[in-house]
Amino acid sequence: MRTSLVRLKADTTVAAALIVLMAGPALAQGGPYERQRIDNAAADRGRAVYAKHCINCHGSTAKGTDRGPDLIRSTVVLRDRLGNGIGPALKASANHQATLSAAEIVELSHFLHQRVEAIATNRNPRGPLPVLTGDPEAGRAYFNGSGGCSSCHSPTGDLAGVATRIPDAANLQQRFLFPTLRRGGPKQVEVTVTVRGQQPVSGALVRIDDFAVSLRDASGEYRAFNRGANVAVTVQDPLAAHHGLLDRYTDDDMHNLTAYLARLK
Repeated sequence: MRTSLVRLKADTTVAAALIVLMAGPALAQGGPYERQRIDNAAADRGRAVYAKHCINCHGSTAKGTDRGPDLIRSTVVLRDRLGNGIGPALKASANHQATLSAAEIVELSHFLHQRVEAIATNRNPRGPLPVLTGDPEAGRAYFNGSGGCSSCHSPTGDLAGVATRIPDAANLQQRFLFPTLRRGGPKQVEVTVTVRGQQPVSGALVRIDDFAVSLRDASGEYRAFNRGANVAVTVQDPLAAHHGLLDRYTDDDMHNLTAYLARLK
């Protein structure tokens, strides 16, 4: 009887040790409530990824549109850590047409978590976000100079009264940082595909990745092409200049330009 008890105790101890060893790696992993440490440089690159691939459906503030859900409140984003939730979600949904690299997914994760934290830390009901901190005259100089804004926009033309149409300064800032094209509007992303030995085909871009490109031509016909050495693809994006500025804006540039645009009433 004594021998049996000793063996039972020994077997129980070994089993407990095995459970601890097996659970060790899982216990060492960060849980869903552990905050992701945001890499601001990666978030800046992720902002450009978002502007290129996500903004048309999820909006300039990532809070959703009639074409895509609110990502700020998304449980996938909130539980994501360095792309481990966002990456699989992108692959699982047929609506996500872009093929992102592993690095781009991580950068997108940093950007979205940065947006979540920005929203969470500015829930102040006493007033709007303090974005009107720049110098409007410096913003005017940037608009007409290094920003290149005046090559497409005019304070007396398309931007006349913009601050009256968009009175919230934070929204105004988001609109010029992350502009969108209205589906069916006069401006669309156009693409020309030229297969060697054939006439070029042009139309509104539907989808493009490393392997294929598709478009809808002027007659409304859907056309798709596999990409290869004999296929040349040229994309004309009306918002290309805005996307390029995302890599060059400084904080001062953004605040100065916001202060200038907020005067155009």
